[in-house]
Amino acid sequence: MTVELHLGDCLDIMRNIPDKSIDAVITSPPYNFGGFNRNGRIRKYNSYDDNLPEEKYKEFIKSVLLECGRILSDGGAIYWNHRGKIANWVYYAPYWVIDYCPVPLLQHIIWKFPASAEVAKVKWYPRKEDIFFFSKGKPKYFNPEMAKLSDVWEINHECNFGFDHPAPFPVEIPNRAITASTLQGDTILDPFMGSGTTGVACVQTGRNFIGIEIDEVYFKIAEKRIRDAQQQMRL
Repeated sequence: MTVELHLGDCLDIMRNIPDKSIDAVITSPPYNFGGFNRNGRIRKYNSYDDNLPEEKYKEFIKSVLLECGRILSDGGAIYWNHRGKIANWVYYAPYWVIDYCPVPLLQHIIWKFPASAEVAKVKWYPRKEDIFFFSKGKPKYFNPEMAKLSDVWEINHECNFGFDHPAPFPVEIPNRAITASTLQGDTILDPFMGSGTTGVACVQTGRNFIGIEIDEVYFKIAEKRIRDAQQQMRL
């Protein structure tokens, strides 16, 4: 298997990826929250303010989704983890992502978790996020054993990571998507690589990985995590 990591803007790098050369995209983009409330304090990304005007943010996400559709092979899958936001005491659902993606939605998966870092005591604590499963036509592969897990994924948030990133997700999420929708030797892209979780899952499952990250600090974290995973697999 191969691992290819890129430091830079995802749109710039994706435009150099050939058409229909990616078997799956598994990612979680910044949510445009302007930071995350963690135990009473706001944690922000290192070099990305995550606070674009909403229309500019949506246009950026649309551009990324269009590139994902272009480079995805026929029958390939996109697993896109997103979350709604509250602004001025109004909830804005993330379902606009479905309309912006050129690849049809096959299923809406709920990621359910038993605890949340949310501390605002003026509303119900959130216990779920959305994962949109898009398929470019009939899936070329789907693992029937994974289907039994249903469209509600009960997966705990991981903690005590040992690295500094405000919003890492559990490795079990990309692990499930990879095992369900790809075969060993397939190529998977994460255009918002962050701390490298999807890359770690690819190493663990024998898939090729292309990761893109704009922040140098997070890029180095991802490099180390993926390198450590490769060493662990050699033992």
